[in-house]
Parts: sequence; C-alpha cells; structure tokens
Amino acid sequence: MHFPLDGLWQISPLTDLSIPQNDIAFPAKISSVLPDHLSEQYIAEQEWHLMHDIEVDDAMLELAAIDLVIEGINHYAEVRVGGGAVFDCDGSQYRYQKDIKEYLNLGKNRIEILLLEPDEDFLIEDESTICHLGKPSKTKEATSIGIARTPFLRLVRNVRLHHVVTEQIWHHGGGCELKVDVYYATLKPGLVSTQIKYEGMMYTVPLDIRSDYVSAIFQMEAPKQAVMKQGTTEALEGTTQLYVHLDGYHFYFDVALSDCQSVSHYPL
Repeated sequence: MHFPLDGLWQISPLTDLSIPQNDIAFPAKISSVLPDHLSEQYIAEQEWHLMHDIEVDDAMLELAAIDLVIEGINHYAEVRVGGGAVFDCDGSQYRYQKDIKEYLNLGKNRIEILLLEPDEDFLIEDESTICHLGKPSKTKEATSIGIARTPFLRLVRNVRLHHVVTEQIWHHGGGCELKVDVYYATLKPGLVSTQIKYEGMMYTVPLDIRSDYVSAIFQMEAPKQAVMKQGTTEALEGTTQLYVHLDGYHFYFDVALSDCQSVSHYPL
C-alpha cells in the first residue's frame, strides 16, 4: 500500500537567510508559503531545504522493500533519509523512486529534500539502483519551483511491479486483441497472484518467482476506437481503462484502442 507523506514539510532557505521558515504540504509551489514580495525568479535562484519526519514501526521494517517515490519535482534536488544521501533528481524525469528500507530505523526518521543549484556529480554514482521512469518533466518550461504530487512510500510486501506493456493486434476481418504483459520483481517468496481486468473481463494469474512477467490476452469483437490527435499517439477521447491488482496494490492505465497503435509502455 501507499504511505503518503502528506503532512507538513518544514521549508527553510539555504542562501537568503532573511526569508522566514514556514511549513508546506504538497502538492504545491513553494512560493505559496513564502512572502508575496518574492518573485518566482528570485525563489528559483535560491537554495531550499525541505524536511519531513515519519514514524517507522516493526511492521514496516519487516516488509520486503520501502520505496520512496517523488513525482513532479521540477528542480534539481538531493534527497536524504536519516542524514544519508539516497538519490538526486535532475529535473529530467517525472518520477524518481528508490528502496530506502536500509536507511530507516525503528521510530522517528527524517526525510530531506534539498533544492540546490545543479552539481556536476550526482550524490549516488551508481544510477542503476535508481528508477527513472514516467513521462518527462516540463522543467524547462516551468516558472515556479514545486512538487506536483504528494511524495509517498510504496510498501512492498513480496513483489514490486516494474511496468506494464500492452500490444494491440488488429485483425483484417474485424476485431482486436489486447495483449497485456505485467513485469515484476520478486523480493520475497510467497503465494502471490495478479488480477488483470479490462472491459469487464478479468484474469487471475499466479506469479512464478522464476520469471519476471506474466501475460493475458483480451479478445474484443467490436472494439471501441479512441479519437487520436493527428500525427501523435495522444488520445483526445474514447480511452478505456486497464486495471492491474498486484500484492495489495491497485493500478489503472488509460488505453487508447486504435488501429494505428501498436505497443505502449506504462512504467511505474
């Protein structure tokens, strides 16, 4: 399940110390809790410290993994847990996540986000341990600093869902098949299955710990095609929803059925 970090974060200036400290709850622009006379440009030129404390109990520490997920951060940032460097956000991705269980201790733990000027070297050199997924951030167009979604912890009991891939197979005589591949990583052995639901049809598929994905195929005699934006893969209307339930998590994805579509990727 998700553990939202939706309480107040303390925000403090690191450069202009005349700016008073305040508290902020995300999603929000940091300018929303700063004095009105500060322009967005001036705020973007400063460096900031965000701090949030959480309580960790024994049940959380017994989980297979605890992923810290930050989405929609549009500024270079260093993320720390318990005073230790965990990962960097360079503003090029929409979603950043990493397993922080090893940094957590029983009781109070502190999560910090430092909004800094970009550095040439990342805190963590091994980027293979960081998951950079999701739609690209519109950092270059952004005029204000903030976080577009409340940061959260993803509590993983046995299996981590990596991403979902759909493939549309259209038949010349009419009809369509939607092939769904669910990719995962088994962190702790257990009897786990996934439910894949689409257009009123549902498959329950046991997970094989020796594999890293399962598949399901949905056959539609009269598929409802979406209206696509010309020259793109963006749907204007008529999308359908695919549901994937896995290890206590519930995900849904907008699927645009169109005979001009083929393979689509949905990272998590």
